[in-house]
Amino acid sequence: MKDVCVCCGAETAYEKSTHIEMRNGYVEGVGQLCSKCHTSGTNFNSVLIPASTIINTPNNSELGSKVRQLYYETR
Repeated sequence: MKDVCVCCGAETAYEKSTHIEMRNGYVEGVGQLCSKCHTSGTNFNSVLIPASTIINTPNNSELGSKVRQLYYETR
């Protein structure tokens, strides 16, 4: 059974039984990304936000500002 992308839900090239060290696009603590989502350097459909940023920023407006800043820093 093929693993699916944790970002978009597309089927990946990897079987669920394939060890993570043998995969491209696997992010520890997140899961498997498809090749399209993994190339986020050229595809800005998704941005990973550290949980600590979300937890330590109780103000939604300030959090939005931090998310936007992280988005532009990764471009």
